[in-house]
Amino acid sequence: VFTTVRDTKDTLVVSNCGAEAIPFLKLYAVMPSAFLFIMCYSRLSNILGKRALFYATLLPFFLFYGAFAFFLFPNRNILHFIPSSGTTTGQGGTAITNLFRYWSFSLYFVVSELWASASIPLLFWQCANDVTNLSEAKRFYPLFAVTGNLAPIVSGKVMSYIVSLQKTNDDIGFGVTLKKLAIIKLSICVGIITLYNVIYSMANHRHSKLQKDTPTSKPISKNNFKGAAVNTKDKLIQTKKKKATLGESMKELVRSKELQSMATMVLGYNICIELTEVLWKGLLRKKFNNKSDYMAYMASFSQRVGTIAFVLQLLASEIIHILGWKYAALITPMCMFVLAIPFFFSVAFGERFNIPLSTALVIGTWQNVISKVTKYSLFDPCKEMAYIPLGPEAKVKGKAAVDVMGARLGRSIGSASQQLLVLLVGNGSILNCAPYLSILYGVSVGFWTRAVSILGKLFVDDQELEENCTTKASVTDKKKDVLFSIKTFKRGASKSKITTK
Repeated sequence: VFTTVRDTKDTLVVSNCGAEAIPFLKLYAVMPSAFLFIMCYSRLSNILGKRALFYATLLPFFLFYGAFAFFLFPNRNILHFIPSSGTTTGQGGTAITNLFRYWSFSLYFVVSELWASASIPLLFWQCANDVTNLSEAKRFYPLFAVTGNLAPIVSGKVMSYIVSLQKTNDDIGFGVTLKKLAIIKLSICVGIITLYNVIYSMANHRHSKLQKDTPTSKPISKNNFKGAAVNTKDKLIQTKKKKATLGESMKELVRSKELQSMATMVLGYNICIELTEVLWKGLLRKKFNNKSDYMAYMASFSQRVGTIAFVLQLLASEIIHILGWKYAALITPMCMFVLAIPFFFSVAFGERFNIPLSTALVIGTWQNVISKVTKYSLFDPCKEMAYIPLGPEAKVKGKAAVDVMGARLGRSIGSASQQLLVLLVGNGSILNCAPYLSILYGVSVGFWTRAVSILGKLFVDDQELEENCTTKASVTDKKKDVLFSIKTFKRGASKSKITTK
């Protein structure tokens, strides 16, 4: 779902409004929407149980995608304010005007950006963190990512096949493709809900086996997930504390060095990816003017990302085990920075050194591929591992603030920087801003790596604390077993004496 909506939103906006419209859309539409989403999510988390909160977050996205494919896009000529004049978009005020003109496409883009922050980072990883302890995460989190990286491969193949079935390459054929993809999305939604209930049923079953050792704990009910959490020792604890408001939670979370470092990591990644993606999509816009051709290229791009990420994920567990959390987390910013240098150079000085536009496009494509591959394979698992030692408040509201607001804020900072540079030094073209964007890119990577270093030390401290607690618990259990054996032996000896007498 994430891959299909990502490729579809880019196809709709870039083809009709131009790549230059994306920074405006992300800053003035996506960022405020993300803030409203966080407020609503935090409010609902105080009212609803975990299962109801999961449904309330998940279902509106899929209902919108179905409504867009079967109502909004087929009636686009009626719903859109002014039909396109056929002129090239993407420059100055024309791009901004077309964002309002094609408002349903802009809305699709905003919803898809929110889904990118709410689906895997919020819904999936929150569930995974809830039922996994730190020792299990080292083994299973890279495997989760391996399985997840099959999605771009499968979705890319499916999208390529569906596009190839189009009888025409116009908007009518594209509309048929959207309907087929919407049916697939709705089917996946049913599967997600089913798996969610199965996972918590399994967690409840595991908890029932631990009830003998923890008689005061209560099992997680399928009908009431409210307040349920799993601590680092794999015990499910039912909390009944009064939940804090969003303002109180944010004040408390700001004091957390772990969340501050994670927020800086998320900000750094999203600023960097925003600075390179817009340039890359601008080059794509010049080569692919047709929606179907653009979507077909994005489908092949997704397959490439999924295939390489799948291979890398097979080695991710060993990489984290050998290098440790800190150096594994540093691989993503270092790889992105190394490939960003030739990309910015080819765009900025392509005419001076006779570098073909196709060469810059190839370098930009591979830079984006490696950026996403290292994010899915190493950045995401390392970031999610750092959430596990935190408390339940940080796992819910803190995670939502970092993953949703942090991602959107990072994108908005990148978008605002691009807009400012276009007005001041770019002469209306984002391509002229490449040298300045490269400097901002390097600064962002610097703050990102510093946050990884800080979080790495805190993460090691938490890990050592958990290992010490586990060791002490093991020693205590062994002492109890020895005492029990001694008592049993004494009782046996006493019975033996009586029998002898």
